[in-house]
Amino acid sequence: MLNWIFTLLIYKLAYVSKSVATDLHRNITVTEGDVAILPCEAQDEQNKYQVVWMNPKKILIGKNQRRFIDDARISIEHTRIDYWNLHIRHIRYEDRGEYTCTVNTSPVQITRVNLMVYVPARILESASSKDINVQEGRDVTLWCNATGIPEPNITWFRINNHHGTYKERVGAIGDTLIIKNISRHCGGKYECMATNNVKAAVQHTIKVDVHFPPEVSLINLHQSQSLGKETILQCDVSASPFGVNIWRFGDREFDQPSGPNYRTDMYKDNHLKVTLSLRILNVSRGDFGNYTCEAQNKYGRSERTMILSEYTVPTFNPSPLRPSTTPKVLSYSETMKRTHPETVSQIKNDFEDTKIFDFSKLTEGLKEVDDSKNAGYTTRVTVQTLGTITMFWTLKSIYPGLF
Repeated sequence: MLNWIFTLLIYKLAYVSKSVATDLHRNITVTEGDVAILPCEAQDEQNKYQVVWMNPKKILIGKNQRRFIDDARISIEHTRIDYWNLHIRHIRYEDRGEYTCTVNTSPVQITRVNLMVYVPARILESASSKDINVQEGRDVTLWCNATGIPEPNITWFRINNHHGTYKERVGAIGDTLIIKNISRHCGGKYECMATNNVKAAVQHTIKVDVHFPPEVSLINLHQSQSLGKETILQCDVSASPFGVNIWRFGDREFDQPSGPNYRTDMYKDNHLKVTLSLRILNVSRGDFGNYTCEAQNKYGRSERTMILSEYTVPTFNPSPLRPSTTPKVLSYSETMKRTHPETVSQIKNDFEDTKIFDFSKLTEGLKEVDDSKNAGYTTRVTVQTLGTITMFWTLKSIYPGLF
């Protein structure tokens, strides 16, 4: 008891003798959970001085290497002759503040150490959003409550798993993410990441399921198959959550099992879409008609109808061969005009062919006209022989009076 009172008197003397005391200031920053070492230097080779440590609440911690406070994390270490350092293990945020080391030298030496404690970012799961279900078209608000010293920044990401897993930055920095008029394509996992550069960032994941009524679409509106053959009817159903999905034919509902001649299967395309198939192993006449694919959940229902009809082999009437329509142009050559007006030569690629065509017989059957008219006349005759042959026939002196 007397020793403790003597120590306290030393500390009080330091404040009374401020005019003669040596006052030193130090700043120490540590991270929560680490070890804080608060230095106090005193040149005491003969070990005759008293060193007293006080905490921020002005409570006596200890004298020299003797600890008075009931905290096993704290000790005064005299590892070197000139140092009486205060060690605080497993540091807490509550340990922050100004610590004072007083040495009864002449003049009295006071060392003030300001201890700053950084706290890594931490997300409060209980105060943050949990996995939620929301109906399509509604507004969604997600919260992420994080603490830390310094105050952490919160960044939002959407986790995309369509082409591998990668994070897509969404929203602004802050503890709240608002999604307006959410659609089915905005569902999935969202992640908030909190960091204050003290230690590694921390994350919190929120799964958002967007619910909507079913939507049925058909792969074929009309399908045909021969009697005795196998056929498969298919429809696609988009919904969240999935409910009852069936094929209906008249009053009959097809579900598993559906009898020896019918099989129904469901294939999952993705988390929002499935394909419902109806397999008919042996098509009979009684199977032809209208088939309806139906889907229903608590948000609504949808259906689409298709037709299964009998397939008949089409018959084709062969069309008669038609002559080629490639024209061959025939015209009078300058020579033939003078010597053989009843003949014509063939022109190909701007060159006159030497082959001579006799058209003398073609003049038979031409209507005779009055010889009193002497006007010249040019006519165009088309002959088709495995193609269309265009000819130019000049009638001048043979049939005067045609015009």
